[in-house]
Amino acid sequence: MPQEVLWIVVAVLVIVVVVLLVRRPGNNWAGPLDRLARELERGEEVRARVEGDPPEVQALRRALQTGWAPVEEASEEDPGERAVRGLSRYLRGAALAPLRSGLGGERVLEGAAAEVADALEDILFYADPLPDETPEQANVVRLVQEVARDYLAETNIPVKQAYSSSTVQAMVAPEAFRDALFMLLSNAGRFGGGRAIEVQVEDGPESVRVRVRDRGQGFTDEALERAFEPFWSTDQDALGMGLTHARRVLVARGLRLRIGNREEGGAEGVIVIPKG
Repeated sequence: MPQEVLWIVVAVLVIVVVVLLVRRPGNNWAGPLDRLARELERGEEVRARVEGDPPEVQALRRALQTGWAPVEEASEEDPGERAVRGLSRYLRGAALAPLRSGLGGERVLEGAAAEVADALEDILFYADPLPDETPEQANVVRLVQEVARDYLAETNIPVKQAYSSSTVQAMVAPEAFRDALFMLLSNAGRFGGGRAIEVQVEDGPESVRVRVRDRGQGFTDEALERAFEPFWSTDQDALGMGLTHARRVLVARGLRLRIGNREEGGAEGVIVIPKG
C-alpha cells in the first residue's frame, strides 16, 4: 500500500470513529473498526461485508472497496487518488451531510458535531483535485496585499509587508498562489504564537521570492524533515496538511516552496517563482 494512502485512510478512520460516537453514544465500534484497520495495514482487499459489523462500518467497507486499487493492479491512475475519491464520496454523503443537518435536538452534542463537521470539511478540501488555472502575468505585490488583508480580517494577526518595488510582475496562477500564501500565513500564525508575521517580496534576476517569516521557535529537526508529510504536525490540534497542500499547489504550477529556520529565530517559508 502506498504510504501516503495509509496516512489518509488512518486519518479518515479516526474522523469516522468520532462521527459514529457522536451519532450513537454508548455503542462499541472498536472491534469492527480495528478489524478493518488491520486489513488495510496488511494491504488486503477490503471485504464488502463482515458478519457482526454495524451498518455504518459496512458502508465504509463498501466505499473503500469501490475506491480502492490493489497495489499489484496496473493503472494509469494513481491508486491513492482513486481511494481518496471514493472516501470523499462516502464522507460527504454518509458523515458530513447528516452532521450538518443536526442531531435531533441533542444540544449537548452540538459543539462536538460542529467540530467533527469542520474537520471533515478540511479533509475534503485537501482531497479535492486541483482546479485548472492558466498562469498569467500578474503583480505579485498586489496578490500578497490581497491575501494579507484577508488573513488579517480572519485572524486579527497583523502582517508586516516589505517590497523591493510596488510592482513585481511574474507568471503565476493567481488563485493557486493566493491559496498557497494563505496557508503559509496560517502556519506562521499558528506556530508564531499569534505575533505579527513578516512578508517580503524580492524581485531578483532569475526569480521572484515571497518570504513568510514568523517569530516562533522555528522548526525542529524532525519538523524540517517531515514538514511536507501529509497529516503530520507537532500540534495535535492541527490537521497537518497546510504545508503539504501549499507545496502541491505551487509545484503543479511550476513554482517551488522552501522552508527553514532564520538565524535570528523563527521559521521561514519561501515561494520561488522562476522567471523565463
